[in-house]
Amino acid sequence: MSFLRKLFHLDKKKVTKKNSITGRNHTFEVPYLSRLEGTKLLPGQSLIFRGIITSPQDFIINFTDGGAVELDEDTTKLDNRLLSMRVDMASKQIYFNACIDDEWGKTGIVKHDWVNGDEFDIRIRAYDKLYEIFVDHKLIAKFAHYKPLSDVTHVYVNGGITLYMVNYEGKFYSIPYGAEIPGCFVAGKKLFVSGLIKKTAKSFDIELQARDGVALRMRILVNDKKMFCNSQIDSKWGSDQRISKQTFPFKRKRTFDLLVYCEESKFILYVNDCLLGSYEHRLNCADIDKVSIDGDIILLGVHLK
Repeated sequence: MSFLRKLFHLDKKKVTKKNSITGRNHTFEVPYLSRLEGTKLLPGQSLIFRGIITSPQDFIINFTDGGAVELDEDTTKLDNRLLSMRVDMASKQIYFNACIDDEWGKTGIVKHDWVNGDEFDIRIRAYDKLYEIFVDHKLIAKFAHYKPLSDVTHVYVNGGITLYMVNYEGKFYSIPYGAEIPGCFVAGKKLFVSGLIKKTAKSFDIELQARDGVALRMRILVNDKKMFCNSQIDSKWGSDQRISKQTFPFKRKRTFDLLVYCEESKFILYVNDCLLGSYEHRLNCADIDKVSIDGDIILLGVHLK
């Protein structure tokens, strides 16, 4: 099967856009250590790590209860690793564990297919009693807490990678979802929507609503593997515009990141940081004042920039 995939180029991975629109035009220094400020990590939130594997060296992502993350002359004891995720490049396995008071728990193991030079997307969603761990938008593991979630204070990343994103966001959302857009959705603004497509999903809609109608409705038909954009003006829908006949990035039981970037004359659409298409304005974008989301998804995050 792997031979056939290579022969017909089925294993070719999409190249993400690294620019100021997607926010991947800068990197984070590795080793990376950050303290979770404010309310720390809450149930429903996800920590998202994106980057490129730059060497055959292993890399780790640790959630800790302090800043002592590596032994040196001044640090003789490490803080608890409440979740330790190690990607072993040689064995092509990912190891999950926790180390509390210098004692390791039971190790969980899953396989990966990354090679040097691959991009990666790792997101860890927190619940009261466990983490859900997604690799390249697919759920690969659930890891029960050894200590309360509120004990997590720091995130530590190290190894042979370049980091383009470290972010934590989200909560538990209700569907249908609606929210006002402060200052309207003018040129230069971005809408980010992250979700998990349900196992039995048929479709879902994301709308940018205006005072005089709907400036943009994105309708994703999961069964038909098609995406359409449309607008409603004076209570009448226009003609559907199909987006990207060549590719359909939405899959059941997979997460997605949708970015809508507003230009003066059109919307630019990205999914998982890959350019999907564009849609010309049919209403004045300065009149857009609300976002609405409905359908067969679990909403993980939504925000504006």
